[in-house]
Amino acid sequence: MSILHHGLRFPNFSTSSDHAASAMNPSTSRPQGMFSNPSFHPKANPNPSSAPIAISSVLKINRKRQEGNPVLKYIRSIPYEFADIKPDFECGIGVAVNYLSLQWHKSHQNYIETRFSDANNYLVKILLVLVNVENPASLLRDLNMYCYRSKWTLILCYSVEEAAEYIESLKLAEKRKPEDVMQGREKWKQSKQAAYSKPGKKDEEFKQLQESAIKFLTAIRAVSNTDAKKLLAHFGSLKNIAQAGKDDLEVCPGLGPIKAENVWTFFRTPMRIG
Repeated sequence: MSILHHGLRFPNFSTSSDHAASAMNPSTSRPQGMFSNPSFHPKANPNPSSAPIAISSVLKINRKRQEGNPVLKYIRSIPYEFADIKPDFECGIGVAVNYLSLQWHKSHQNYIETRFSDANNYLVKILLVLVNVENPASLLRDLNMYCYRSKWTLILCYSVEEAAEYIESLKLAEKRKPEDVMQGREKWKQSKQAAYSKPGKKDEEFKQLQESAIKFLTAIRAVSNTDAKKLLAHFGSLKNIAQAGKDDLEVCPGLGPIKAENVWTFFRTPMRIG
């Protein structure tokens, strides 16, 4: 069964190329132009530790296809290593993830069909798609049909940071028992229902303050309502956002380096009165 998921989190490539889809680099077996920054080569383990890491705790990545992918820059919560695997990412035993940019897919629409067989030996097969083109409806409709026929799950993301977050979450979920996941989801639903059923005076005041904070943050260039909510959820208050460094802001899910720069600059620009 295929699930079309529009960037919503569970309880919490990328450039076009003029080359034909058949143009391959013999040394890497990866289509040319797939990543915007081929000079970027992340280390196999960004968080080295003196203690040995169990194999099950390491995210496995297909070196031939993913080395140079900017998504790897944002995988910070879990260790990873390059491995000889067929899918792009192996997020635990039986979980395969292939990563696709719509910008790349638009120019190489036959490419992804050659990749579905890479996960034949996996129980869970996920196609993680970066939506980075205008008017993606027709492309997504075709991909959804491909996934439905091949019994893959389709997940959409809207930034490389969000893609990294999905990959991290899938790997971290490996250690959770199914009953714990379902129980946690039920508790989350109950808390949400309780929060909205009978709002008290304090709840109303909090809601008004939150709306004011969101309105204030959207005055920053390129920051949307969704970005403002994510900033408040991540940092907890306007004060913490104002005091955060650029690196801290970039870590905020879905924000990205450009918006992070805008937020950082906004809070350090003297206000003009009159």
